[in-house]
Amino acid sequence: MSSTLQIAASVCFVPLILALPWSIAPMTIAAILCGFLTLIQWLKAPLPRREWSPVAIPALGWLAAMLLSASFALDRSASLSRLGKGLLPALVPLAAYHTARRAHGQRALGLLLISSAAASLYGIFFFVAHSAQFASRARGPVGHYMTFGGQLLLLVSLCAGVALMAPTLRWRLAAASAGGLGALALAGTFTRSAWLGLFASLVVMVAAIRPRRLPFLLLAVAALYFAAPPTYRDRLVSSFEPNHPGNRERTLMWQAGVRMFRDHPVTGIGLQDLKPAYQRYRDPTAKESAGHLHSVPIHVAATMGVVGLVAFAILYGSLFRAAGLGLATMLRQGGLAAGVRLGVLGGLAGFLVAGLFVWNLGDEELLYLLYVLVGMAWGARSSEPPGGEDAPR
Repeated sequence: MSSTLQIAASVCFVPLILALPWSIAPMTIAAILCGFLTLIQWLKAPLPRREWSPVAIPALGWLAAMLLSASFALDRSASLSRLGKGLLPALVPLAAYHTARRAHGQRALGLLLISSAAASLYGIFFFVAHSAQFASRARGPVGHYMTFGGQLLLLVSLCAGVALMAPTLRWRLAAASAGGLGALALAGTFTRSAWLGLFASLVVMVAAIRPRRLPFLLLAVAALYFAAPPTYRDRLVSSFEPNHPGNRERTLMWQAGVRMFRDHPVTGIGLQDLKPAYQRYRDPTAKESAGHLHSVPIHVAATMGVVGLVAFAILYGSLFRAAGLGLATMLRQGGLAAGVRLGVLGGLAGFLVAGLFVWNLGDEELLYLLYVLVGMAWGARSSEPPGGEDAPR
């Protein structure tokens, strides 16, 4: 029975991996099936405490903070209905469990690269088919350019880490190809926050392996900027223009969020959609009606207060620990597992940088991908012997 459960859970993990660059429905179905079967295994044979992910306790704290905020929310019923998102960090140990063995981890990585390349091609095709202009921004299978941009930020970061550290040409070419397609699709999204996040991700990765090459990275980015079509240069420059219409509206949203936090500093106003509350707190000159505040720290502060900010910081600190614990030693040795962990660490940093300007913590498609990647990174911490994937075990 245990062997049958293990096979069934492993089989269900495959569609979860394949669905990550696509849409939420298949992710959810595969995750529920895989999680249920894996949970039964864990109940029969619990993991030793030393194998627990660093995310376990902080994830419980995050869920408790969400429950506390929902209990004191302005709209309690609407807030309580959103507590399901607090269970998503459970994807970290789930992914770690199913990728801890080297062969299983490599299979998951290979499938994710293939699925990522297919999703990027899908986004590129329809972007080009609709004249490849800002008005027809690449939306990808997920259906929204900002969510698609967030997915690509994480996936391109993973590909970059693997391409930099993989010990064999086969893996480097596979990662470079998938990453190149992802970068092209990301350009088509015109999503400034994802562009800035990817830059931060690359800076983190280069600083981790070759800090002296950071100036070359900056020169490459500068060359790419001057070689880009004017539409792209203007779009990037607009990120730093306070009077740009989009930037001004976001600034007004942030100011409204600060006012919400001042009125509800401990547990925030709740997890519900913010449109009703925003009408009361918005600046009179604001033209948009916001359901969220386009910034992770401001949105968490407004909706969950100090309790939420502390829980968020602890949770994401634990994600960095899961992705980066012992990574320095692995980077010196090299190998595919080191590349996965490096790419995930960079992607996590990029996700947080992008989150300064968008509410990417509210996109379940991004959270599924992020938590599974961190789980793969934690699972890879001891999956590869010194010397790379071809070394004897």
